[in-house]
Amino acid sequence: MRIAGETLVLPSGQPLTLHEFGEDDVPAIFAIDKRASSFPWTQQNFLDSVFSSHLCVGVKDESRWCAHAVFSLVAGEAELLILAVDPDYQGKKIASELLTHMEAQLCPVADALFLEVRASNVPAIALYEVLGFHQIGERVNYYPCAKGREDALIYAKQFFKDDV
Repeated sequence: MRIAGETLVLPSGQPLTLHEFGEDDVPAIFAIDKRASSFPWTQQNFLDSVFSSHLCVGVKDESRWCAHAVFSLVAGEAELLILAVDPDYQGKKIASELLTHMEAQLCPVADALFLEVRASNVPAIALYEVLGFHQIGERVNYYPCAKGREDALIYAKQFFKDDV
């Protein structure tokens, strides 16, 4: 599956482009993650994904990266490993458009999309539920947080080949 220069149009009408990111893009992608998360991935996490079979995609506003996501695809199942939107671009529905677009790309090769989300990440949980994800489990004390550990909620969305 190749992603290159595909257009995402935000509800405001603003066009953004979707691209796979590579090794040379990792510093900019990592910078977004540091701004968007209290517990970001490391640069090495991103490099490991780039050099593995993961699908590493990012959204650009002209030449500036503004969001990214990493997906794994194994045995007919897809998993969203990370999704982040630069704080300067949050609230514009970029995550929603990115996930909706990627669902259409993943549907022909996967039966479902799984993800984990911090139990405290209420905006992300609301987004996933609006997009049709359902909580299927929980990992107790999974993520580090300021007060020690917090739970991860496991969500899934079943793909129906005629829906996407």
